[in-house]
Parts: sequence; C-alpha cells; structure tokens
Amino acid sequence: MKGVTFVFATGTSWMDSLVTMVTKSCWSHVALRFDDDDLLVEALAGRGCILQSGKKYDGWVPSLTVPQLVSEKAYEEMLQLSHQWATENIPYGYRTCVAIGIKEVFGQRAGRLTQGCLSEKSRETLVCSEVLVRLWRIAVPRFLQGQDPSLVSPDELFRQLTKEFHYFQN
Repeated sequence: MKGVTFVFATGTSWMDSLVTMVTKSCWSHVALRFDDDDLLVEALAGRGCILQSGKKYDGWVPSLTVPQLVSEKAYEEMLQLSHQWATENIPYGYRTCVAIGIKEVFGQRAGRLTQGCLSEKSRETLVCSEVLVRLWRIAVPRFLQGQDPSLVSPDELFRQLTKEFHYFQN
C-alpha cells in the first residue's frame, strides 16, 4: 500500500471567494499529494494541470488533509496519469467552473445544459476537483458513480469523502 493525501484549501483570490460563495463551502480548491514521491497534482487557474512539490500546502490556512492508502498498482496508475496530464499541458477549465457554479445554484440538469452549451473545448480542460475524481476512480472505481467528474465541485468532493472516510486532520 502507498499513501496519497487529499488537500482541501482556500486561497484569497476573487475566484476562491466566488467558489466558496456559490458552493457555500470553505473549500475552493483541492489537490492530491502522492506521499511517497512528495508530488502534488492539481489544476490551477491560469496554469492548468500541473505537478509540483508535495509541500506546497504545508502550513496553508485554511486547509484540511485527508490521508488514504491505495494499492501500489492504483498509486502508480494515478501518478502516471498525473504525469501525462501535466506533460500534455491540459488547460484550466474556466467554462467548466461556470457550469459547476450554475449546477450548484440551479441543479444538476442546469449544470449539464450549461456545459453542453458553452463549448466542446470544455471537454479538453480540467478543473481541480475533476482531476481528483478521475484519479480517485482508479483506486475506487465506483466513486461518485453516475456523476460527470467535470461537474463535481471541491465541496461536493469533500462531502462525498467525509461520508466514506472518518479521519481528517488540520
């Protein structure tokens, strides 16, 4: 078994404020740390999907970490896909963020309709929570089964994880 850690955080940008206001959550962002490799994968506005030092959020306030163990096979597959996305320079999904916001305010159907109307290009982008849902489905295939990973907000991901996991630390 190998360790991964979900890192929930909130920054101070206008986008962080908008996300927390619309989702009524204290979390505007989520990343995944590959503990054994000290690497963090995340999708950031303006940068897209990236890999960087796993220590980025150490001491970040507010933040919350959720450590988990996964099989070595799942860990390697998750890490390999993260490297692939980072190498491909997949851009950040601003339009997807709009669709998530619409979904949070008006419901799932409205979010799907918005996403469909905005652009085909939104399927070629990633947002932070989508990255984690897609990666976590490698370890737990039934995770958020039936839900489009691109429409999952950081708060929705957090709520689903709190149902499944009982260990949280600040």
